[in-house]
Amino acid sequence: MTRPADIKDLNGINVLHAQLHIQHIAYRPDIFAPIEQPLFDELMAAYINDDRKDIIVYDKDGEILGYAAVSVCDTEKGRGEILPFVFVEVNELCVAENAHRQGIGTALLDAVKEYAKGKNAKFIELGVQAENTGAQAFYKANGMFVKNHKMQYKLQ
Repeated sequence: MTRPADIKDLNGINVLHAQLHIQHIAYRPDIFAPIEQPLFDELMAAYINDDRKDIIVYDKDGEILGYAAVSVCDTEKGRGEILPFVFVEVNELCVAENAHRQGIGTALLDAVKEYAKGKNAKFIELGVQAENTGAQAFYKANGMFVKNHKMQYKLQ
C-alpha cells in the first residue's frame, strides 16, 4: 500500500536510494560520485521535513519496497510569457530490485498522480537517463510522454 513517508521510514528509503544511486553511477560515472550513508540520511530527511517536498512509500507489512520523492513547483505567479501554474516534479522513483514487475512502480505513480491533483497541479514531470530505456518504457506505459529532449555536449 502507498502512503506518505515519515521519519521512521528513513532506513528503508535509504536502502532503496542507495540502489538507485548505484544505477545512476553506472549510467553516468562522470557526474555521480559514490556517497556514504549519512549523506543519504540528510538528502531523504529533507524531503520529509520540507512542506514543498514529500516522499510517498510503498509499504508491505512494514517493509519499504518503493518510494517516490516529489517536489511541488510553481511558476511564481507567471513571469511575462509564462502563465502561473503548479506542477509536481518526481525527483526519484525507486522500486526494490527484488520487487520489480509486481505493480509497485505503477502504484507509486498512481499515488503521485493523486498527490498532484491534491496540490492542484497542472501536470507531473520527471527526468530519466537516456540510457535507462526500461524506465522510459514504464513511464510511457503509464501515460507519460516525452515533453522535450535535453541535449548535452561534454567538454571534458
